[in-house]
Amino acid sequence: RKELPSKPCSLFLQFPSCDDYGSPENWSVYKTWWGNKAIMAKGDLAGIPGVNSFNAIHPRKLFVSGLPKIQTEAEVDIRRAELERAFRKYGGARGVTCIIPTNTTFAFVEMENERMADVALSEMASKYKMNRARWS
Repeated sequence: RKELPSKPCSLFLQFPSCDDYGSPENWSVYKTWWGNKAIMAKGDLAGIPGVNSFNAIHPRKLFVSGLPKIQTEAEVDIRRAELERAFRKYGGARGVTCIIPTNTTFAFVEMENERMADVALSEMASKYKMNRARWS
């Protein structure tokens, strides 16, 4: 995070163009406020859905980065097949789910459970650049 400038200047809002599953998202911004405001909620917020979820690690999903950039739907299908084949043994009974946005150099691979994600992360680290994905 950066501190807000003391003088007026141009600020830009950046929003993702698609969700975790590659579906397009449209954003409408009605009001923006730049500044510091004290938190209004009191007490423990840990049980409230969405609180601090932006920083939480996803237990079953891996972020695979450093892949060659893809442009077309055919390349997306090829990458999906490659990742499903590479991570098949970590998927369990239902296999793995691959989320591959177009025009990117990354993908998400979701396993059946957290233990399988741990094993995949350690065993496939030599082949792919991976981290735990974060909730979005």
